[in-house]
Amino acid sequence: MMNLFHQAALRVACLLLCLSFFFTGIHAQDRHLVWADEFNDDIIDRSTWQFESGLSNDNVQFYTDRSDNAKIVDGKLQIIALQESYQGYEYTSAHLRTGQTHYWKYGRIEARIKVPGTPGFVPASWMLPVDNMYGWWPLSGEIDIMEHPSNEITRIYGTVHTEKYNLFSGSSPPRGGVIEIPDAETAFHLYAIEWGPEKIDFFVDEQKYYSFENDNGASDTWPFDQPFYIILNLAVGGGWVGSPDETTIFPAVMEVDYVRVYQEAGETSVQGPDFVTCQEKGTKYSLGELEGATCQWSVPGDAKIVSGQGTWEVTVDWGVFGGNISAAITSATGTFVKSLPVKVAPNYLKNPGFEKGVKFWNKSAGYPVKANFELTTETVLRGDQSIHVEVTDAGGDPWDVQLSQRDLVLKGGATYHAAFWAKAEGSPGQITAAVIHQNDYSLVANKVFTPSPDWTAYEFDFTVPSTMDAAFNIDLGGDTGNYYFDDFTLTTQQLAELNLLNNPDFFENDEEWGLVTLSGAEATGTVEDGGYKITITFGGTNPWDIYFGQNGLTIESGFEYRVSFDAYSDSPRQISALVGKDAEPWTVYSDEQLIPLTTEEQTYSYSFTMTEPTDTRARLGFDIGGDANTVYFDNIQLMKVGSANTSTNPAGTQRKSLSLFRVYPNPFYLETSFYYFLHAPSGITLRLFNLSGQEIGTMFSGYQQEGNHKVTWRAEGLPAGIYFYQFEIGNLSETGNLILLQRN
Repeated sequence: MMNLFHQAALRVACLLLCLSFFFTGIHAQDRHLVWADEFNDDIIDRSTWQFESGLSNDNVQFYTDRSDNAKIVDGKLQIIALQESYQGYEYTSAHLRTGQTHYWKYGRIEARIKVPGTPGFVPASWMLPVDNMYGWWPLSGEIDIMEHPSNEITRIYGTVHTEKYNLFSGSSPPRGGVIEIPDAETAFHLYAIEWGPEKIDFFVDEQKYYSFENDNGASDTWPFDQPFYIILNLAVGGGWVGSPDETTIFPAVMEVDYVRVYQEAGETSVQGPDFVTCQEKGTKYSLGELEGATCQWSVPGDAKIVSGQGTWEVTVDWGVFGGNISAAITSATGTFVKSLPVKVAPNYLKNPGFEKGVKFWNKSAGYPVKANFELTTETVLRGDQSIHVEVTDAGGDPWDVQLSQRDLVLKGGATYHAAFWAKAEGSPGQITAAVIHQNDYSLVANKVFTPSPDWTAYEFDFTVPSTMDAAFNIDLGGDTGNYYFDDFTLTTQQLAELNLLNNPDFFENDEEWGLVTLSGAEATGTVEDGGYKITITFGGTNPWDIYFGQNGLTIESGFEYRVSFDAYSDSPRQISALVGKDAEPWTVYSDEQLIPLTTEEQTYSYSFTMTEPTDTRARLGFDIGGDANTVYFDNIQLMKVGSANTSTNPAGTQRKSLSLFRVYPNPFYLETSFYYFLHAPSGITLRLFNLSGQEIGTMFSGYQQEGNHKVTWRAEGLPAGIYFYQFEIGNLSETGNLILLQRN
């Protein structure tokens, strides 16, 4: 909350606005209640409300998450300011925000509040952007629904701050209005905004007293096209009201009866984490409940909905692929879909390439050090933007200027690999990458670098002594200079080996992938619906006349690898899949895998052992020439399984005897099919077992030629439950589960 305001300008605005008050309804007729906290529980819901800790702005309180400063009493949230000695400060209070858990773009946001009646405080209900898409405050905006400088007993302020309209760096002061409420400090009042793409209207008890209109310019005047979250706090002191004095009464209490959000059907959005680490479990996603409607969820790739399907909140277990988590909402007027793009990566650092502005990133420059932080689109490693830091006045310590990401849960005993790309202009000084314990600020690891004038990767490894909440910092306050940063990584070997490919799910683009045509073949590739679409107008003569793949991969000698991918074609055809050398003599390490595509998207897979010397510039790809049609790829994985000599099924010709592409459908009601490829004529047996390991029967047995095969099996007379299948080919066996569902 930015307390500084041009008082004289607001008094003039107040006189003008008081002439234009009018009554409005509680909310737009077609808006529905989509979220609320009525504070009817005994304790504050910490899955909804996060607590700020420490100092804030020019105020004099120390924010805590103690029940002394915030609690629920008789169905109302109480935020309590105390005069006490705490962490070296004389006052404490609380600052609650919905943060990353609940946020909204457009709608009516309201709270019924009673403010304290004693000088020296600024209670507030306000909103900040989730993503900071346009940069740090004030570039991405702020909406102050209600601010009450308690020295001005009857006055309520409603304000917006933007890059242009702010007192610190703007060319004009913040825009807002003020209304006189005679009993503001003795009675509850309803403070609200109604926010849409064209304007934000401010209300007290249904009286509109100010309207901020979109001038249809750039984000410097209207950054309010992004989602914002709610904040409730009680600030002590500061330049607006001055410090408490002998007339101030403690404890001072701000009471909140409820907070409610109303939206139209088209305004509601999927809420939840949009950056997830590979194999993250128990991630929750929600949608504001619309009265009289139903909701069905879908997830991308190898993600699974573990609970909540058919409700307004689901729990998702992620694998290694991201994409859109979507909710299909059906009401009497029809069905529409809301989606949230989720990036899944082997990376504990979120928004590592500043795809979402400066979301999750923090900046600081301690006085008297001076530094400018900005998003830039002019000097970028990859993607659309990077961070530029210009240190104009250096400090005594490197951490006097800092770019950081916090709240990283690191496991004791684990070894982490940290990396980032940086460059510098002119004659830069040194920078330090540091990992610190977030609670006691003790140093876990650090390394000093001198950035070069060209984009360069800087890396270091460290082991964490005990499980902790940590911060990853770039400290650059020791010397002046111009620095640029992009593509941060914090991972482990186990995470990195889950998929050796970059951008395996084509999240928003086709970076890292190449499409090559030879001998006059013609094809174009585009990212479409979260996958990669290759339209072939002339396939050439040979399969390799059109090649799609990724290079620069390290394939280690003696290790086993598994490749999987989703694919289909607009007409049945065959393609070749391979992992091999990216130069003469074009050795194929995986043997050529012939893949029969159908018009139905399927998951295909194969395994191989690297018997050649280690190749640090290998390629994974697909030969798709020869036919003129359209081919689709998604969710491509190259996974390092382990050393060949420790594999339960040693590598060699036997492991390559069979490539099981898919068991579909699974789960199933009565019938399912096994799709596989035999690399040589073989005798094959397919058996079924129950959970106790008892053999139920043989699903197929016979001799088959080399090539693609499909075995269809019907579960006649079996009860619903979990079973296991086992392929047997010579000494090779391959096992998986089958889930038989009960028909209604």
